[in-house]
Amino acid sequence: MATDSHLDKKNASREATEWFILMQDEPDDAVLCARFEAWRSASSLNSEAWDVMQQTAGLISRLPPTNTGNWQNTSRYNPPRRGRKLVSRAVVSLAAAACMAWFIAPDVLLRLRADAQTSTAETRDMALADGSHIRLAPKSAIALDCAGGRRHVTLLAGEAFFTVTHDASHPFVVTAGKVTTADIGTSFDIRRSGERVLVAVREGRVRVTGDPVRPGGEELAGGEALDIHQDTTHRALVAPDHIGAWGQGLLVADEEPMRDVVDHLRPWLTARVMVLSPQATRHITGTYTLNAPDEALEAIARAQQATLYHISPWLIVIR
Repeated sequence: MATDSHLDKKNASREATEWFILMQDEPDDAVLCARFEAWRSASSLNSEAWDVMQQTAGLISRLPPTNTGNWQNTSRYNPPRRGRKLVSRAVVSLAAAACMAWFIAPDVLLRLRADAQTSTAETRDMALADGSHIRLAPKSAIALDCAGGRRHVTLLAGEAFFTVTHDASHPFVVTAGKVTTADIGTSFDIRRSGERVLVAVREGRVRVTGDPVRPGGEELAGGEALDIHQDTTHRALVAPDHIGAWGQGLLVADEEPMRDVVDHLRPWLTARVMVLSPQATRHITGTYTLNAPDEALEAIARAQQATLYHISPWLIVIR
């Protein structure tokens, strides 16, 4: 029964996308509009799927009107009938070009800077000459500086788990954005998302410095984490065996907001995920397998009574 419900939601989502495209091409076709209204009122799933489609389209409308037209309200933008398909094609072409720029350009820049990089759902283990080890999470990139006895790693994107061979005369240092983490003989995990950096120590000790960390830095021991975001820092206790659990194929959520848990899962998913659910800030506790990330996403949404809408193979909306 649950499978049937899932298929019904997926079908409603696909049909909503098809109706959206049709209504863009022929917004004043009375017969088409009547068919659309009949479809939308046929079930609550159809109505919900259409609401999600409109919210998604609303995000596009926030782009400059000269580039996108108004996708939310066709009554405000009605070119001649013969030009509508040309307009739709132009918008689709613009969206495709934007997607190409969105996904490809940052990747090219990372490749130019990175010494090691992973793609979706790919992890990579690296053994360094000093006996230290680095495990890269999916969609992550690092640059290495080992010249002249230095042991400096720059986390350019994503997440990495470090197991360090301690050498007091040659400190092991990881830079992520404005944050620097220096090893004091340890194993630790660092995740970078934009300017947000999370440092978590499984065992041993590290010292974290950089804006906005307090002068002199913060020293973390095993089972401690420091979340650094904009102008704030937040220190927390974490079960040591949960730190870097992704390396064993597990996503462990311990009273974390749903949106943060989804963020942890994104690098394992091929589709882009948008969270439009009012439950996004509610906390989740659970363990999910990363070998089946789509099922994990379903379970995370279900834990907060939210629904997944598959807008396309490349876009999922949680509402």
